[in-house]
Amino acid sequence: MRDFFEFKWKYYLQKLVFLFKQVKQTDKFLFISQIGTEKWILGAKARRLSRFFNEESKVLYSQNFKNLPVANGYYFLHQKYFSRALRYNPFLAKKKCFVMFTHPVWNKFYSKNHAAYTLRKASKVICLNQKMANELIQMGIKKENVLIYHLASNPEFFSPKEKREGNTIGFCSAYYERKNPELICDLVLNMPDYNFLLVGKDWDKYDKFDKMLNSPNFRYVDNAEYEDYPSLYKQMDVFCSPSFLEGGPVPLLEAMLSNLIPVASNTGFCPDIIRHGDNGFLFDPYNDSLETVMSCIKQAFLIKQNVRNDVIDFSWEKYGEKLHQVYLSL
Repeated sequence: MRDFFEFKWKYYLQKLVFLFKQVKQTDKFLFISQIGTEKWILGAKARRLSRFFNEESKVLYSQNFKNLPVANGYYFLHQKYFSRALRYNPFLAKKKCFVMFTHPVWNKFYSKNHAAYTLRKASKVICLNQKMANELIQMGIKKENVLIYHLASNPEFFSPKEKREGNTIGFCSAYYERKNPELICDLVLNMPDYNFLLVGKDWDKYDKFDKMLNSPNFRYVDNAEYEDYPSLYKQMDVFCSPSFLEGGPVPLLEAMLSNLIPVASNTGFCPDIIRHGDNGFLFDPYNDSLETVMSCIKQAFLIKQNVRNDVIDFSWEKYGEKLHQVYLSL
């Protein structure tokens, strides 16, 4: 009963409203993201999956997910997109729907029970790492409906850096508190003999960003075009991903394809890909000290192997092929 008053009533109400709606149809498979993501990672992912999905498909960007057409199948680029779409388009409960679960962010508007309720109505829930898969199963999602796909990138687009002879540490992310900005700032200020390159957006919202900008060893590239990413990665030697919480992160794959040595927090799929001390380094963003992270970074410069080989199979083409095979099996 508590769930009904918290969120279920919204879905039952929209079922009644839907009886009076006229719905368009399409004979294509739809990859669905939100308006505003066209130039960011979710939009890029949608376009690449559509390209390599062996079925007539297209990318649909929606503002509020209220008036979706009836299609042959759907891939929602975020779990919240699916929850909103299911509320306003109840027919989705009987369609072939893939939902990508990025990472958990629970609040009073989208609780764990709310997420579990909607995700149980999806055909398949695609998560990005083993830890998240285990959590979804504990939430009541059927094990056979949970898939682990570690996202993907483009090996042809991100060619490897032949030699790592510089001293540049790179980051690639938009500004959020979960991206651990304090650690990034501390690294810049406490490693003056190393250069730092941050590729991202919205970092002007960080209250200590001026300190970073005033450091002679720091450079910021704001809102870069995705086409510029390969050349930006080639300006780095070690790639650092210090987030408290990630589903991926995709930049880790891009950096490793570019043959950069990763130093990453033990979140998302980082522990699934990085072998600590071999092809990179892992640290605990909650418990490890600044000195520990700096030590990992310094050791990363000593690794000589080509780490591209460890992620070469994470391609959009193979992802699209796997997705299509699952779609045919439903």
